[in-house]
Amino acid sequence: MSSISVEKMILHVLDNSTGLPLFSEKEHPFKGEIMDFIANHIEKAFNDIDIRKVAFDINNNPIGELAIEVSENSLTFREKTIEFAQIMYDVMAENTTIPACDLVCSLFLREGIRYLGFFIFNYKSSYMHYVDESSEGRLNIITKQKTALPNENQKVDEFIIINLEDYSLLLKEKKYEINGEKDYYISKHILKLEPILSDKEKIDIVNKVSKKMIKEYYENDIEKLAEMKKAIVESIEDTNSIDIDHIKSKVFKNNVELYDKYDEEIAKRGLTERVIPVSESLEKKVPKTQKLVANNGIEIKIPVSYLTESNHVEFINNPDGTISIILKNIKELQGK
Repeated sequence: MSSISVEKMILHVLDNSTGLPLFSEKEHPFKGEIMDFIANHIEKAFNDIDIRKVAFDINNNPIGELAIEVSENSLTFREKTIEFAQIMYDVMAENTTIPACDLVCSLFLREGIRYLGFFIFNYKSSYMHYVDESSEGRLNIITKQKTALPNENQKVDEFIIINLEDYSLLLKEKKYEINGEKDYYISKHILKLEPILSDKEKIDIVNKVSKKMIKEYYENDIEKLAEMKKAIVESIEDTNSIDIDHIKSKVFKNNVELYDKYDEEIAKRGLTERVIPVSESLEKKVPKTQKLVANNGIEIKIPVSYLTESNHVEFINNPDGTISIILKNIKELQGK
């Protein structure tokens, strides 16, 4: 785990149901367990598989300008975080589907690099006990707490982390109903960014397009699907990335027409990169096995690396239209 050193922190309460934001007039006191709580969430944010990495143009951008000012003079931290909170609250006030939250702003160091972070702690419901003391006696009651924050094991729903050296961004956000349509309000209405994809979303596009192509041009052939899965896993293991051209060459061989169709399909979905980096945390989410489900309810889970090796698995298309699967070189079977 990287070392997080929190330099400054402040908490602003943004609840559009109250009609007014509650901006803190002082920075948050440094209390050990609270700083540990924040540092833990900051580290989780850097490893979140849903983050988007953005080259942020700071010119003529209010968020970029306030980040520069904080970087050049940390004494402006409280003032500039209030500016950010006001911008965010104005968007929330116009779009009531955006939930109330606590906005934790932090200036911190990670691996020698200084960052400005805005962490949006959307409220969680939890239950607690309440003790009612009266002349008639004590009554212990279970009550619902509607403004609880995520605990140490949960993730922050949304955040912006600005690198104060190169002004690149790490962004995680959720969609809410904006002007009648589900949309990302942070990137579009606060940061004024063009639409961007997270690495996880890019990988999902590769998977969906590959499956779509195999369904349309290979009639959902199991072996072709296995080739696709194996190509993805191989690419990650060899290069810590997903190489689009590697997958095309493995799955579609030298079929130029399908190469072009594949590129068209991924471009439609907004994916322009040819190589998608895969972090360690994201790699864990890439399935290394293929689950096969027969129409009679039989389920088989096979390592992707075995699916295209005839010395381990063989698929036989029978004359009557059924499929036989032969599992080879098995020394032992266990029931689980």
